[in-house]
Amino acid sequence: MNIRPVMVEDAAGISRIRREDGVREEVFALSSERLSVTLDFLSSLTNEDRVFVAVENKEPVGMAALLKNRCHKRSHCGSVTTMVDKDFQGRGIGKALMTRIIDEADNVLKLRRSELLVLTDNTPAIQLYKKFGFKIEAIRKRAAVKDGKFVDEYFLARINTKGDQR
Repeated sequence: MNIRPVMVEDAAGISRIRREDGVREEVFALSSERLSVTLDFLSSLTNEDRVFVAVENKEPVGMAALLKNRCHKRSHCGSVTTMVDKDFQGRGIGKALMTRIIDEADNVLKLRRSELLVLTDNTPAIQLYKKFGFKIEAIRKRAAVKDGKFVDEYFLARINTKGDQR
């Protein structure tokens, strides 16, 4: 497995992962979602955003994105999203992607705060995020619909204190 920056040629593979049962529900995609949604996302990226894919046999099997906040007063913050192909979950791909994203956030973009949302029943993802220093800051009650039912969502954040003046 290789972790590398995303390319437009990865769009079809990323789109396929987003539509999979077991992934779609967590990333709020639709089974009928069109490839154009992924292409629009990739074309919207700026030089301050980071998106990486995990590739196995030349095919994307996971993705992590770090989108830097564009508001001047929140430019020290970034939003993180991750997803891993259902057939490849539990193999360390999420950990490898998060390692790369956190390195970019801390050491390249010099972000002070990284944030993410995760459904409260996604225990493996929550455990992974906590290993990287994310802490639950809030619960968003009935924030999403999953399998026809309202579900809660955690708002997590990780603070990078490197370089803080004391």
